[in-house]
Amino acid sequence: MTHFLSRTRLYLATDSLDWMMNRSIKQSLSLQDAVPVSAGIDCVPDEPIETLYIHIPFCHTLCRFCSFHKVKFQESLAREYFQALRQEIRQVIAKGYRFNRVYIGGGTTTILEDELIKTIELIKSLTTIREVSCESDPIYFKEGHPELLKGLVDRMSIGVQSFDDAILKITGRFEKFGSGLQQAEYVSRAIELFPTVNVDMMYGFKMQNADTVHADLLQTMALNPDQITTYPLTIGIGKNRKKAGCLAGPAHELWPQFLAVKQALADRYVMEFPWTFSRSFGQPVQNKYVLDGEDCFGVGSGAFGRFGEQFSISSFDIADYIRLIDQVQSGTCYIKPLESKALIQHHLMIMMGHGHLDNQVFKGHTGRSLWQALPLEMSFLLASGAIVKRGDNYRTTEQGQFIALKMFVGFLTGMDYLREQARELPLTSV
Repeated sequence: MTHFLSRTRLYLATDSLDWMMNRSIKQSLSLQDAVPVSAGIDCVPDEPIETLYIHIPFCHTLCRFCSFHKVKFQESLAREYFQALRQEIRQVIAKGYRFNRVYIGGGTTTILEDELIKTIELIKSLTTIREVSCESDPIYFKEGHPELLKGLVDRMSIGVQSFDDAILKITGRFEKFGSGLQQAEYVSRAIELFPTVNVDMMYGFKMQNADTVHADLLQTMALNPDQITTYPLTIGIGKNRKKAGCLAGPAHELWPQFLAVKQALADRYVMEFPWTFSRSFGQPVQNKYVLDGEDCFGVGSGAFGRFGEQFSISSFDIADYIRLIDQVQSGTCYIKPLESKALIQHHLMIMMGHGHLDNQVFKGHTGRSLWQALPLEMSFLLASGAIVKRGDNYRTTEQGQFIALKMFVGFLTGMDYLREQARELPLTSV
């Protein structure tokens, strides 16, 4: 009976959280107050920005549930794009921006290996960044030449999503990347080449249950990747909701599936966040998970940046992006001011994910205690059993880990919502 009441309380809490997050996303991440800029951003911070994010928007085929900015590959356009991209990178570095690491996402980042190599080598020649992370499709390790990226890419993140052939088929990935067994072979090849390999996995599909999620993760773990990132299918709140929603199972099935993830990985992987795990065997993992939403500067068509109290938005039209680079040396075309409350809530999510809410750390970051800054949120977390008090601080419970995961999915939903609006923004004039 106690277990039933606890589970009921958790479901009520997460249902309420979903409603509140969707409402908050529409209010705080609306682009109605986005301000057009004609010459990029010139407010260079004194300290390095953590991440330079580079977006490659080309794909041979378009996945059904992906909401990222991408277009069908055309080689001539893609080569012109890479040339403009490198020009933007040169200009950003010339202005004095500094970065600790680079994250290359897409799209299919490896769609033109020679252009990608030129871009990474340019960055390494101009900066002292400590690591380069790059996303990749599994099929690249069959059809491409990943050995050419050895020594240039420190962390390779491979989007498998599932090794279950039934799920690969309903998502359109079976015909694109092959069977689960074939993709496992591709991942094994990547592990032989790169210092750190992360495998992206998803759950929450309509044909999944806790047992099938557990089996999927056991197959992932058998490959011995350095990191496993695993989180629920993001449904979104805009146009992507219908497309992704038809693939999603019942929301209340996510809790037992989350427990199945933890159970499957517990023996050999350490949970760093409820959505990412690093291996606990062998040498320590050097190149950690790149958390979406930390301070970053975005370059390339469809890229976002966030540092200080603003989002920067690059043009989502590739021809317009190339025009902007040619005329003003920057693809950034809009700035979106951010409310301090949204930034504080993001910090709360990170602390929840880490498992510990430290009042002193939070006060040093925000100038206020947890209860001063977030009275409603703290009341909700205590009432739902998500946190328990430990002296002046709080510890995240297992239910709280799940709520932190839901908060992270809400963050991804917010990024989807921003992308959807950004596609509709009018082109800026120069």
